[in-house]
Amino acid sequence: MPGATARRGTHSIAAELSYQLLWHRVTVADGGGEVIAALRGAVATARQEITPSRAQRYDASLDGDRYAIAQEGDAFAVAETPELAAEAIAGRARRRALELAALKGWVRLRGALVEVAGKRILLVGPPGSGKTVLVVRLALRGGAPQGDESVLLREGVALAVPTPLLLEEPVGSAPADIAALAGRLPRLGARAALDPARDLGMQWRLNVAPLDHIVVLDRRPGRRGCLPCTPAEALTELAGGLDAGVLPRFVARQALAAAVRGAACHRLRAGELEAMEDALVALAC
Repeated sequence: MPGATARRGTHSIAAELSYQLLWHRVTVADGGGEVIAALRGAVATARQEITPSRAQRYDASLDGDRYAIAQEGDAFAVAETPELAAEAIAGRARRRALELAALKGWVRLRGALVEVAGKRILLVGPPGSGKTVLVVRLALRGGAPQGDESVLLREGVALAVPTPLLLEEPVGSAPADIAALAGRLPRLGARAALDPARDLGMQWRLNVAPLDHIVVLDRRPGRRGCLPCTPAEALTELAGGLDAGVLPRFVARQALAAAVRGAACHRLRAGELEAMEDALVALAC
């Protein structure tokens, strides 16, 4: 989990933040503390099964009216505000973490991962199909959220990329419980950042394990409930959310095929949120 220390100097408080991001231990030092304060909302506090083997270090300091940022001692960005400096650091750290994951043979897929009644369910679908809100609602019903944005796959197992769950604006159209929750969360741009451990008091642990179900959220009209689909249909949908990175395309497709072989595949009509929740709970139970 992220840890921080602070050192009081003559004119400001120097702060340091350390957190795990997959196989990296990321350390951020900030001469005034403003950048670290802005960065906290972007850092996931999830416990991770993997052990860090690499390190990243960033130093932020106020240079006149702008923030200078160095990576391992080399200048790489200048930002006008603490929020933009935090965004630059978080983005660079994430890119490096995902590059290392790809070099280790992990394939990144855009999707959400949640555990319901001990069953690991991968949700895939187009932007706006409700993956994040669905994961949050399942968490409020006792599910264990893993992640809502990216999932890594390799040799039949899955691991969510550790990031806060990001609720898109406008939240006014969301259910009342989600809108109320989003209203008290820190912001990342126009989105509300939900950390299940910090904001819901949950034990948030990212597991490395096979998938039990793959559910394709489908906006087309159709019957309610989770309906079976073929592995070939699921594989086509998964390929649409693939980010192969540095891996050859055929290696990425092999990783998808391994994930599909071990899971039951379904389609779920994206529509009424409560009906979607009930369908996934019934699927897991």
